[in-house]
Amino acid sequence: DVLQPVHLLWINLVTDTLPAIALGVEPAEPGIMTHKPRGRQSNFFDGGVFGAIMYQGVFQTILVLAVYGWGLVFPEHHTQAEIHADALTMAYATLGLIQLLHAFNVKSVYQSVFKVGLFRNKTFNWAIPVAFILLMATIVVPGFNNLFHVSHLSFTQWLAVMVGSFLIVVLVEIVKAIQRALGKDKDAI
Repeated sequence: DVLQPVHLLWINLVTDTLPAIALGVEPAEPGIMTHKPRGRQSNFFDGGVFGAIMYQGVFQTILVLAVYGWGLVFPEHHTQAEIHADALTMAYATLGLIQLLHAFNVKSVYQSVFKVGLFRNKTFNWAIPVAFILLMATIVVPGFNNLFHVSHLSFTQWLAVMVGSFLIVVLVEIVKAIQRALGKDKDAI
């Protein structure tokens, strides 16, 4: 078991409420009125959204499993139970942070997060830190870690979690740059 149901429920609750609501009030992308209108037969998955969901989901899975594996291969403890608890905690923290950081990526299907604007949505600017605090509380606040079956992580383990989490932004930015260079952003709408 890489993650337990309580982990998935908490991650979904924390990362899919406040940030999602905040993204709902995200200002429109520049130049949106220059695109052709969508036809009656279009749906939510048109315009490159389905492909983005697929490749980004694969990236997230690989990153979480890589950090989990790192926790198993480079353990900080000696007993199997402690090693597994640390690796599980690392996977849980990575998935939660990936979801929060990935919220910046989904501001646009093709445009760079740096072009769309990192901090122009004040609601989003508050939602991400609040969600981060709620997620981290389950790991660092005594009592919560027993409830969530997680352990305290070392500096090195947190470093692996942070690197794994931030890589989602880098990977998606690279794919978006390639798609823009190929003109996919022009064909999307």
